[in-house]
Amino acid sequence: MNRGRRSTRIATYLLLLGIGLIFAFPLYYLIVTSFKTKSELFAAVPSLVPQALNPAAYESVLFTRGYTGLLFNSIVVGLSATILAIAVAFAICYPITRLPASRRLRAFVLNWALSLRFLPPIAVVIPYFTIIRTVGLYNQLPALIVVYTIFNLPLAIWMLRGFLDEIPLEIEQAALVDGASRWQAFRHVLLPLSRTAILAVVIIVFAFDWAEFLFAFILTATPQAQTFPVGVQGLVTQFEIIWNEMAAGGVIAIVIPLTLMLIARRHVMTGLTFGVIREK
Repeated sequence: MNRGRRSTRIATYLLLLGIGLIFAFPLYYLIVTSFKTKSELFAAVPSLVPQALNPAAYESVLFTRGYTGLLFNSIVVGLSATILAIAVAFAICYPITRLPASRRLRAFVLNWALSLRFLPPIAVVIPYFTIIRTVGLYNQLPALIVVYTIFNLPLAIWMLRGFLDEIPLEIEQAALVDGASRWQAFRHVLLPLSRTAILAVVIIVFAFDWAEFLFAFILTATPQAQTFPVGVQGLVTQFEIIWNEMAAGGVIAIVIPLTLMLIARRHVMTGLTFGVIREK
C-alpha cells in the first residue's frame, strides 16, 4: 500500500515537473533570445544558451529607441486605470453588499457589469475610437485610462463583491452601534478587512491594463501617448523582425506584473477564491 502511494506521488511530481518545464521553456527561450547577438539569431543551428550575455538589445529598446517614455506611459495608465476601477467598483459593490438591497437589484447590477465584457474588444474599439475623437481625447493618456477602467470594471466588481459578501455585517453594525458614522465604519472597519481583496484586485486589474494592446494601438498615434506593448509591436517592420529587441521588450514587459504576482501570490489566490463557494 505504501509502495503504491509512493509510486503515485513520484508519478505526480514527475508530471508536474514536466508541465512546469513545458510552460517555463518559452519564457526561458525569450530571455535567452534577448541576450543573443544578430549572428547567433540567424545561426543555422539555434542555440539554447547564448555565447555571452549581450545587453545591447535592452540598451537599444530602452535608450536608443526611447521606449523608456512608453514604459512610463504604461505605468501611469495602468496605475490610474486600476485605482479608478477599484474606486468605482467599491462605490457599486458597497450598496449591494452592505446595505439592504433586493436580489433583483443585486442581479441587475452584477449582470450589467458582466455585460460590459460580453463583446470582444475588436467589436467595440471602433465606437470607442469615434467617441474619443469626438470629445478631443485622441492620442492622450486620459482616453486610455477611461477605456481601460470601463473594460476591467466588471472584473473588479465581481472580485470585490465576492469578498465583501464574506465579511459579516455584524462587524459594521457593531461600529455603528458604538457611535461611528457610516463613513467611519467603512474607513476604519471595512477597508482594513478588505486589504487582501484590494491587493488582489490591484494586481489582477493592473496586469490586464499593462498587457492591453488593441485599444492602445487604435486610440494613440505617437509616442506621447503610446504604451510599451505598442512600441514592441513597432519592432516588426516591413524589412525585418528585430528578434532580440522584441525578446528584450517582452522580458521588460513581463517583469513588473510577474514580480507583483510572485510577491503577493498568496493574497491574489485568497482574493480570487472569496465568494466562489457560497452564494447569498
